[in-house]
Amino acid sequence: MGLSVKRALESGFANIELCMEDIDKLDDIKALGGRIAGININLNSMLASETGDKADREVLSEDAVEIFGKAISYAADNICSYIVINTEGVNSKSVLEQLVSESLGLLKECRACKEPVSIYVENGYRCEYGRYYHNGYSDWRELMSLINNLEALCPYINWKICISVGHTNLLGINIRDMVRVCGKHIGLVHINDNNGLSDHHQMPYTFTTGRGVLSTDWPRFIGELHTAKFDGFIIFDNKGTFARTPQKLHKVMLELMKACVDEWEENCFNAEEYIGQKDKKLILFGSGRMAQTYMDYWGERYTPAFVVDNNSQRWGQQFMGVEIKSPEAILDIPAEQRNVWICNLNYDIIGNQLERMGIEYRCYRDLYFI
Repeated sequence: MGLSVKRALESGFANIELCMEDIDKLDDIKALGGRIAGININLNSMLASETGDKADREVLSEDAVEIFGKAISYAADNICSYIVINTEGVNSKSVLEQLVSESLGLLKECRACKEPVSIYVENGYRCEYGRYYHNGYSDWRELMSLINNLEALCPYINWKICISVGHTNLLGINIRDMVRVCGKHIGLVHINDNNGLSDHHQMPYTFTTGRGVLSTDWPRFIGELHTAKFDGFIIFDNKGTFARTPQKLHKVMLELMKACVDEWEENCFNAEEYIGQKDKKLILFGSGRMAQTYMDYWGERYTPAFVVDNNSQRWGQQFMGVEIKSPEAILDIPAEQRNVWICNLNYDIIGNQLERMGIEYRCYRDLYFI
């Protein structure tokens, strides 16, 4: 634990999500400079083992409220920012509702906290003989209904949804639709990937189908989070990656995961900040399909001053109401007033051209905004 946390921190990660069974490692993580973002509780582990005629019933164990109470106390004392409830293998929503109902006395004490205590419910599944099926926490409709019930039962807690990307992939759930519908009710995202057949919990961009098509549509999912104005924690839940790779590669794997975060922030979450600089003139290099997707998504809010294209036959024409000019027209704008974006898949070729002209630029990644 200590070595892996140290490597994560060295790779640029600052927030750690700690499983409840590892809570004794709390001080060690803090000593290494880590911050506990949240505590993960496995709801299935809080069920009693039933036998005989009661074997199919889901009943809370005698110490379930005590375990939940410990996690609540950590959140109330600001030791962590949230509690997330893992619902894998639990069929009925009533189990969680019962746990909350029996813990109301503890939860009411959170009203005195300076910051609202946040509890997130993760989308889950049930697995039987190697096959994955929906449970009461899988579908966004079920989750939204559950969150509404919990808010009515215990209104002084910030109840939200945690999306496990891999879990949606296993069940064939359209994750973009899930983000669109749940929107502001999403408080946490668990990043993990699989092949749609087994819950591998590996790092993003790992699995493809057919001729290199991503098993999980990461760019459009991240783009949908941006559209939903998601501002919660993104936690990499990739134990499968570390279980299946040599230890010497783990630091590199962590650096790759951090690079994913940097990519999403730079080219998706921060894109509007860069595009909408009021003291600069926005210029698009390209007048093809990618520029069209830009105009469809951003055009009304951030209309380019003009578009440039290497095709001289297009100069002087209009592109979706914007004039097309030669690349040299960029030089007519003072350098400090330029906001140039390459809207063409030939990033390297056009980038080299602009660099030879002494022009700074950014690359527009349209997959986040389609």
